[in-house]
Amino acid sequence: MPRSAGKRDMRKNPKFILRRALLTLAGACALLGAGAASAGVTLEQLREQGFIRVGFANEAPFAYATSSGQLTGESPEVFRHIMNKLGVKSVDGVLTEWGALIPGLRAGRFDAIVASMYITPARCKRVIFADPTYGVGTAMVVKKGNPEGINTYEDAIGNDAKIAFVAGVAEVEQARMAGMKRGQQVLVPDFAAAVANVKSGRAAAAAFTSLTAQDLANKDEELERAQPFDFEHDGKTYRGEGAFAFRPEDTGLRDAVNAELKKFIGTPEHLAMVKEFGFDSSNLPERTAEQHCAGE
Repeated sequence: MPRSAGKRDMRKNPKFILRRALLTLAGACALLGAGAASAGVTLEQLREQGFIRVGFANEAPFAYATSSGQLTGESPEVFRHIMNKLGVKSVDGVLTEWGALIPGLRAGRFDAIVASMYITPARCKRVIFADPTYGVGTAMVVKKGNPEGINTYEDAIGNDAKIAFVAGVAEVEQARMAGMKRGQQVLVPDFAAAVANVKSGRAAAAAFTSLTAQDLANKDEELERAQPFDFEHDGKTYRGEGAFAFRPEDTGLRDAVNAELKKFIGTPEHLAMVKEFGFDSSNLPERTAEQHCAGE
């Protein structure tokens, strides 16, 4: 019997029809579940369940897991304080590659991004941000002695040197605005891979926030942090300011967080909390999320 004829006969079998119906129903339930997972969350729901899941990308000193698995860093510690004030007692971290943080949030894998993510107009089209908790410049990680003299994007462009970037970070867009060709950019999934590219010679430098660059250089005697800089383009200074991010529908949660941030950021308690991560009053934010989203 031809294979196609056999399939036609099977489709008339009541057991086959029932199985297909059950599979279709299961698929529909899965889709409904996925929709519910990404439908947003309220502060009342979080208080009732007692915890909130947050995405982070293991970037010290901003957000990272200790050797014992404890989520810490500037962003988690400030977020934990804010959540405690709002009646949510526990913050559970979900380790995620940087480029997957926004997709993961929108898909409902977690309810906030707590990774000190820079606020940019492009990101504001996909998520909503609380007001920033810090501001910081940029720096390269280079081999000890900086043999190729790479301190800025312009240095790399002039030397036709390759620079490593973690996919999805703001430094990628900064380099593009500076005029760096795509062929000079080595995109990698995480911070360890960026450093490995510098050490292997595949890239002359890797671009990070100045605090991340210092932390990475401190951990490896073969590396150092080049001179930090504030990226400037068309008369505008792009000083990175990072914040918590939420799904677009979670405005109530974002607004509650903002209300607590306004009372906390810049206080002696806040500065004492973030001091151990290398932050001080010079890292206080200068703009609101609304200003960043508008490109100001």
